[in-house]
Amino acid sequence: MEKKTGFIGGFLHVFCALSYSIQGLFTGLKLSLALRQEFFIFILLALLAWFTERSFLETFCSLSGWGLVMIAELFNSAIEETLDLITRDYSPHVKAAKDMGSAAVFLLVVMNIFGQCFLYYPIFFGNI
Repeated sequence: MEKKTGFIGGFLHVFCALSYSIQGLFTGLKLSLALRQEFFIFILLALLAWFTERSFLETFCSLSGWGLVMIAELFNSAIEETLDLITRDYSPHVKAAKDMGSAAVFLLVVMNIFGQCFLYYPIFFGNI
């Protein structure tokens, strides 16, 4: 593939890169059950923010936080797919890499649970 240069080439590159990014998102949704579950939670959080009339900033923070979980899941899935291409045999190094990717997602999920509870606790259980 020829490298795009100049103003027009650079402008076209943005659209090609956007196309690859969208393809990657759909591939992740197709191949990763965890990403589909996290996307569902993202939609639920958006609906919850809508129905509880959260401010723009609160909604932005809530959805951005959960978006980070989805980004970490995409990275984790990419790592796992790459390692599976390298070897299907058991390797403690491959297991360690997969476990660390999973741990990154887990830590973001736990942080988000606390953040979402902090945001929605007053609505469902009264003021703090």
